[in-house]
Amino acid sequence: MKICSAGCVTLLAFFLASAPAQQARAVVVDGHLDASYVLMSTQTTQTSAPDDQQGAAGFGTGSELDAAYASIDGGVLYLFFAGNLKDTYCGNEACTDSDILEVFLDTQPGGQNPLLGATPSGFSFAGLTFDAGFSPDYTLEYFDGGQLSNTFTRVGFYGTLPSGGGGTDYGLGQGLNAGAPGTLSGGTNPFGIEATVDNSNIAGVTAGCAAATGAGVTTGVELAIPLAAIGNPTNCIGVCAFVYAFRSFVVTNQVLGPVPPGTCALGPPSSVNLAAIPGSQAFTVCLGATPARRSTWGSLKSVYR
Repeated sequence: MKICSAGCVTLLAFFLASAPAQQARAVVVDGHLDASYVLMSTQTTQTSAPDDQQGAAGFGTGSELDAAYASIDGGVLYLFFAGNLKDTYCGNEACTDSDILEVFLDTQPGGQNPLLGATPSGFSFAGLTFDAGFSPDYTLEYFDGGQLSNTFTRVGFYGTLPSGGGGTDYGLGQGLNAGAPGTLSGGTNPFGIEATVDNSNIAGVTAGCAAATGAGVTTGVELAIPLAAIGNPTNCIGVCAFVYAFRSFVVTNQVLGPVPPGTCALGPPSSVNLAAIPGSQAFTVCLGATPARRSTWGSLKSVYR
């Protein structure tokens, strides 16, 4: 297990969760920012994906990761990614483009850096390199999977990333977009992972590659991950998240921690080397009592090792 450095971000909710008085969960998985969340990282770069300006909660026409938040309550890690995630739309014509939120979790010794194979949903990510000192052990994928009786659905995937390659992958199932509950059904979900999205955001960053801020956005993608699903960590959890455009097969510039302003789409996964990009393209969630620290693209990578 990693040692929590001075740069780790603390979640006091983890400590409070053990108090007998706290019976109900403080976080509802509905795609809305809850009061118990702690800010982990804020976007500083415009989105190389289209910018969603329609404001529809159940369907997104663009993708942006405006900020990342975390909370731990009742043995569950909650991650909230403010912003939007582009949908697949399948009707009387060919399916449109869509984007996938890729979340990588470094919770214990071992893991993969670079990645050795495909994602749980089957896209080849072999060769993608993370920051030095970040070797994820688990991955979660989330995307809006098209229409089900004229209602847009969400789909989740989970996978393990053992050092030697291989691992276990699950299709977690699907549910309806635009709010609670975050329950996924129809797949294999032994840990009860939850996910949902509210795509109503029209604020945050705009389209392009220049400097921007994602501050102030309160809707987006929300995940509930039982700690048992990620090896029951007892100290620090490293997180790297980005948007992958599966029709064009490129990693966009929507990464948290963020890439420097002026950076456009990063390219095919096999060519992406986050260690060569200034700043830290990850953030760290710790379970101890240390002060909160927020990451930006200019933060030194060594802070998070």
